[in-house]
Amino acid sequence: MNIGIIGGLGFIGTNLYKLLIKKKYKITIIDSLKVKNNINYFKHKIVNYDVSKKKNLNLILKKFDIVINLAGQTGVLESLNNPSYSIENNIVSFSNIVDALQNSKCKVLINASTGGAIYGESKKNCNETHPKNPKSIYGLTKKFNEDYTSILTDKIKFNIIHLRFANVFGEFSFHKQSLIHNTIKNCLLNKTTYIFGNGTQKRNFIYVNDLTKIIEKCFKISSGTYNVSSPKSYTVKSFINLVKQIYPNAKFKYLNFNKGEVKIVNISNSKLKKKLKLKNNNFTKFKEAIIHTSNWYVKNLKNNIKYSPKIT
Repeated sequence: MNIGIIGGLGFIGTNLYKLLIKKKYKITIIDSLKVKNNINYFKHKIVNYDVSKKKNLNLILKKFDIVINLAGQTGVLESLNNPSYSIENNIVSFSNIVDALQNSKCKVLINASTGGAIYGESKKNCNETHPKNPKSIYGLTKKFNEDYTSILTDKIKFNIIHLRFANVFGEFSFHKQSLIHNTIKNCLLNKTTYIFGNGTQKRNFIYVNDLTKIIEKCFKISSGTYNVSSPKSYTVKSFINLVKQIYPNAKFKYLNFNKGEVKIVNISNSKLKKKLKLKNNNFTKFKEAIIHTSNWYVKNLKNNIKYSPKIT
């Protein structure tokens, strides 16, 4: 099976690549090379191309059976500070991909969408029928892409699977600035982690190794939209308490909430579990996944580490 991974040099793409090469898939990475931290982990061909540019994209994508789109701008704050960049790299790029695949051999397009940012503020357990109410430009771009393909359903010849990711964390994430990644790096470098808000905000997470296995399972399903998260959500305070079990010297400072950030969202993964026949034990326990991630950082930040506890 011939697979193209757009944005494959990123954090999720690197983990997905390492899984799929073990399964003997034929893989091509299409990437703009804006983030090069992980490039040395790749042995297969890398096509240097920015999919926000349409010229020749149909030629690049025409040979793939499955295309996985992981490219785009992913930060809430960044999207508010530079909306045009978010629109170009999320909406324009996605539209270009869909158009280019119309005359290809592609059978499945798997697209990275978002969970929390697309639902907006909600204390309810959000399933895929829950109203989409984004509070950021980033969430709005993901909503647009889902609505775009919904309108064009009759004209699109391949299956499109939108995966609404929860907060993804794990290995190969040097450049990521999310809560978990920043906290682990700060703990190892004896720095303070700044928490935007009072810690009562609630999030769903998904460990990247669980996510990549789910993406592979989606190769054989029909079009649809699915929340991808672990079975349980956590408050930021409960995450901090867990971190302090691993890093007793961890330092935190609370600041004001960031504009556009969703405070509370609970994402249901029931539809995904039913479709892929998953059980709760198919998801890595939260503390265990954080320890795996921490151990990776210990190994790969070893030249800069000031505080290096034994992690078990």
